[in-house]
Amino acid sequence: MALLNMALMDAAIVCWDTKYFYFNPRPTQMNANIKTLTGIPNFPAYISGHSTFSGAAAAILAHLVPENADKYMNMASEASMSRIYAGIHYRSDCAVGLEVGKNVGNYAVLRAQTDGAE
Repeated sequence: MALLNMALMDAAIVCWDTKYFYFNPRPTQMNANIKTLTGIPNFPAYISGHSTFSGAAAAILAHLVPENADKYMNMASEASMSRIYAGIHYRSDCAVGLEVGKNVGNYAVLRAQTDGAE
């Protein structure tokens, strides 16, 4: 649990640093014809937080329970795609967020392997 939560915190930090560095608008802010059922979050689009968190969690869980690795990665991809379907993110927001999240998770695993946590 500690490894998972540390990776999720790191994912949050890198995600929000990226959001406020690029400050990209959301699809509905660029095209008034795009409507969402939920409204839009009050922070920049790029990169997708859901995708970043999902990628990080999937990487950690895949390491801890390797026989379910494909299942975790598929769930992360599905969570990421849901943001595109909802009109809240562009595909690039989600694809990059998922990749960044996986990188954060993989880094946390490497760190745990070298610092005695594992």
